This record gives sequence, C-alpha cells and structure tokens, in this order.
Amino acid sequence: MVLEVQQLSRSFRTTQGVVKALEEATFTVPDGVIAGLLGPNGSGKTTLMRLVMRILPMEKGEILFDGRPIADLDRRAIGYMPEERGLYPKATIYEQLRYLLRLKGFSAEVAQREIQTWGERLGILSYIHRPAKTLSKGMQQKAQLTLALAGNPRFLLLDEPFSGLDPINAQEVEQLLRSLREPGRLILLSTHRLEQVDELCDYIVLIHRGRILLAGHTAKLKRQYWDQRYFIETEAPVASLRWPEGASWHALSAHSAEVVLSPALSSQALLQGILTQTAVRVFYEKLPTVKEIFLRAVQSHNL
Repeated sequence: MVLEVQQLSRSFRTTQGVVKALEEATFTVPDGVIAGLLGPNGSGKTTLMRLVMRILPMEKGEILFDGRPIADLDRRAIGYMPEERGLYPKATIYEQLRYLLRLKGFSAEVAQREIQTWGERLGILSYIHRPAKTLSKGMQQKAQLTLALAGNPRFLLLDEPFSGLDPINAQEVEQLLRSLREPGRLILLSTHRLEQVDELCDYIVLIHRGRILLAGHTAKLKRQYWDQRYFIETEAPVASLRWPEGASWHALSAHSAEVVLSPALSSQALLQGILTQTAVRVFYEKLPTVKEIFLRAVQSHNL
C-alpha cells in the first residue's frame, strides 16, 4: 500500500476572500510504515485527510493508492477516524458502532464480531452498552478508533487519535498501532504530540500553510538535520577541561556537556583531546528530535 499525493490543491471561499488550504501538495508515503502528518494549526492537515477520504472534492491534483484512485478501493480497506467526534450522545456505543459498520458494508454477524474483537483490544467492552454522553472524552475517542480498525483495513487514516487520551491510554493505543505496522498496510496519523512521533513514526510529512515542507523517513531526516552535535560525560568536571578549537560546548551538568563541532574538527580529534585530560564515561551523536526538525523547518519557511 503506497500513498501518492500529486499536485493537490484546495481553496475555500470566506467572507475575507479565497483562502488556499492546500497548494500543490506532493509527497509519497511508502508501504508498511506509520507516517506522521505534522503541521501547525491551520496548516491543512485535516483538509488533506478529507480530500483523501473524498469528503471534500479536489480542485486540482491526484491521490493514488498503489497507482489506483481511492474510488477503486473497497471501503472496508480504509479505516478513517476524523478529528471531530461523530457520536450521538443519547445512543449507546454498541448501537452506533453496529449501525455504522452495517453502513460500511459489514453483515450483522461480522459487525458484532469486529466490535467484540477491537473493543476488547482497546479496553472499552464494559462501556459499549452505555450512552456516549456518559463516557469520558478518551473513551469516546477509543470507540471511534474501534470503528476505524474494524475489518483490519489496509489503510488507516487517523486524525488526532491521541486527543483526549491520558498517558496510560495513549501508550496502549501506541502499542496497538505498532502491532499493526506490517507490509501491506499504511498508517497515516496527524498529531500535535511531537514527542510521540519520535518513538512511533517511521515516516514524517510536514505541512505548513498548505505546502509540503518536507517528507521522508524519520531516521533519514534526523541525519539530514544533524548539526555535528554530541553528548559527552567525563570523569572530571567539564568546566575544568581544555576544549579543542572548533568545539562549541555548554554544560548540561557538572560532568556532562553538549558539544557542537565545526566542520574542521572531527569527533575523533575531540575525543583524543579530552582523553589526554580525563576519562570519558559516555559519548554519542545527539540527533535532533522531531520537534527540533519541525521548528527549524517552519522557522526557515517563515523567513
């Protein structure tokens, strides 16, 4: 399952005029990954997801799955969870899930089995016969996730799946998504929790003001944005050391520091200089976090 977005554009008419929500967005997400769709509020993430799901009509561009338009896919091959909760407050979770799965094409028997399977994995079975309005925000979120997961779809499109979840439930959902990562399935999710993206997402798509700023494998992007930064911990206090020319450092504690090397200074030369003065306990490359990449890319675009 490969997702290709090509020259995708969408605008909206407002009282202030025409607003471009997406402008020639182009990127490809490979098979078998969990991809994070990132961007500031109002950047176009939800619009992009709605275009993928054909909730909104396209003005320009193309969206392909394995080279085919989404219209050619069986609806049960796609699991979608919108950001807005669409649950009726007075109806029970079970009634709503069963009804919506029947609309999606599942038989009554299969719908019941899917609710049982995914409801158990998400820990909501004891709540499904209660009205939606009696459930917490997090439980309602997990109920909608149950609907998206039913049928074990090949493509999962999740808009803010961690919204409303406490740390324990968020961790459970993360573990579930990891268990679903496999060849033949693509998971695309949007989230503002960038610290989760570091641990969860193999691939990143960063969108800002309707334009794609970057897209690629997380590990490759971290290497691309790495600025020769290292972490070092020494036996002697770092302030007592003579640092080689070309090493810009600042102390993190009495015995540890973050060091940025100039192109003229190698990590081996740095270590040799330090080892003549003291023992080195820990030394490693300090790659940027997704949050740091996000901020640098957006700030550069705003210049």
